[in-house]
Amino acid sequence: MKDSLKLGYEVGTGKQIDILPSHLLVTGLSQKAGKTTTLESLTKRWGKKAVVFRTKVGEKSFLAGTIIPPYFKDRSDWKFIKGLVESTMKMRIDKFEQATIIQICKQTGGNSLLEFKKKVDQKLTEKISNSTTVTLTNLQAYLEEVLPKLTTIQFSKTLDLVDGLNIIDLERFARDSEVQSLIISSILEEVLYNHKDTVVIIPEAWKFIPQERGNPCKLAVVEFIRQGATNHNYIWIDSQDMSGVDKEPLKQISEWILGYQSEKNEVKHTLDQIPLPKQTKPKEDEIMSLGKGIFYFASRDITKKVYIQPFWLDDERSIKIAKGELKIEDLDVSISPAKNEVKAFEAPKPVEKQSDPFKDELNEMRVDFFSKLADIQTQVSIISQNMHELQNKNVEIDESSIVAKVLQKIPIQSPITQSSSINKEEIIKEVLSRVPKGGNVVYTVAPLEKLKKEFLEETKNKILTDIEGLSENAQRMLKYLESVQKGVKTLELEEKCYFMKHSGSSANKVSESSIELRNIGVSDKDTAGWHRGRLRNKIANMLQTHDATDQEIDSLYNHIIFELLSPQSKEIISK
Repeated sequence: MKDSLKLGYEVGTGKQIDILPSHLLVTGLSQKAGKTTTLESLTKRWGKKAVVFRTKVGEKSFLAGTIIPPYFKDRSDWKFIKGLVESTMKMRIDKFEQATIIQICKQTGGNSLLEFKKKVDQKLTEKISNSTTVTLTNLQAYLEEVLPKLTTIQFSKTLDLVDGLNIIDLERFARDSEVQSLIISSILEEVLYNHKDTVVIIPEAWKFIPQERGNPCKLAVVEFIRQGATNHNYIWIDSQDMSGVDKEPLKQISEWILGYQSEKNEVKHTLDQIPLPKQTKPKEDEIMSLGKGIFYFASRDITKKVYIQPFWLDDERSIKIAKGELKIEDLDVSISPAKNEVKAFEAPKPVEKQSDPFKDELNEMRVDFFSKLADIQTQVSIISQNMHELQNKNVEIDESSIVAKVLQKIPIQSPITQSSSINKEEIIKEVLSRVPKGGNVVYTVAPLEKLKKEFLEETKNKILTDIEGLSENAQRMLKYLESVQKGVKTLELEEKCYFMKHSGSSANKVSESSIELRNIGVSDKDTAGWHRGRLRNKIANMLQTHDATDQEIDSLYNHIIFELLSPQSKEIISK
């Protein structure tokens, strides 16, 4: 086939199997199926530009390539922001919340997350509905976490790709999947519109293309799959399973490489994806006993059981493995495959490929450079945080303490130096002249902070008073909503919160309690009838106006939850 890629050899016959470059997905249990080796081998045989992301700490795959700096293009269009919101809230937003986001994006022009954040802050000071407040508060919290991290990264202004494998190292953001998602999304968009003949490999699809919730990558992946093939740009997806991956992009993929699975449901998903008549499909135990590197390849045209030839193994032994004449276990992989030094027992050793010392040294320098850059960025972030904390401290200056410190520093006079004696009074007078005067012995450097603290305390007391003023039924419903941390229907509240059978009186009890909670903003009810607890959002929204810290917000939230407990539970916790 013209422009085809060699996949490997058909199990049983040893016949070579070639595929046309396309969007594809590789599945299989990590460390057992051989997904990474498959993708790495196809990338090498592709021979053109490919982009891969290292997202996990200590990742050992895709070692031979060119490390390039991360690329990010700022944007804040409404579809992109919607993905951020759904990713943060772990749920889909309704059409009313979406309309609010569209309105804000139009006001900012859709070109800057920072400008969008400022508009969100402004909107939260206005009179808006409870559901909109919750949405914007979550989005505000997300941006407050992500934006400072993005500002510490030295992004490249252009995405300069070389032929072969381009490695973008995101290991230092292993705990910040939101930051990783933003970078990957930006690179997908840049490749789609400004590059040709490029493969982008998406790792851990469950994380970056999740089912039933948004992610900044999801929209970019869907657009890439729909339009990328025109310029010979393809997405290759690495996924341990299919259950946690969004089905919309998967519907557009024409080539599936399906490997070993051990969990019953995933085995079923694998069999469902093999387009063969039921009587000719493989059995469950065949999927559960696939060897490493052996996959079912399924496309519109063919379905074959294939041994996918690793890039480090020669044709002769690959064919023998496919025919069953040589076992995979008999391959000695104690020598690193990356160096192309693999042999079978009692088999001739292939010619060793000479490495390029200059390229190896250059790659080591690149890795070292970006590692040091990451360390510097981390230190800058820590210093910035410490400076912010110092600027917001309420410092008091005690005049007597200053005098004592000054006297301690004045050296004791010896007889020899009495002629040039030190005038302590003059020194003390000079020091005190530089201390800010306010009429009292103790001087407050930041009186504005005290005002904020006073309003903060009043706000806390207001929330506590509102909760204490709830009826017993409303408090019980609030406890239930906060304990389940998800949306629930009226029937569930009747049966599991109040332990009542469905009836008019039990429904009224739920309705009345819900109204009480919504009146003080600690719950909401959407148009579909889902009740949700919003206590922490209420606390965050009110306290953040006065620059409350996350610790203060968590402390008040935990205090209220504690007060809602029964006396017996309080006693147990106190002990």
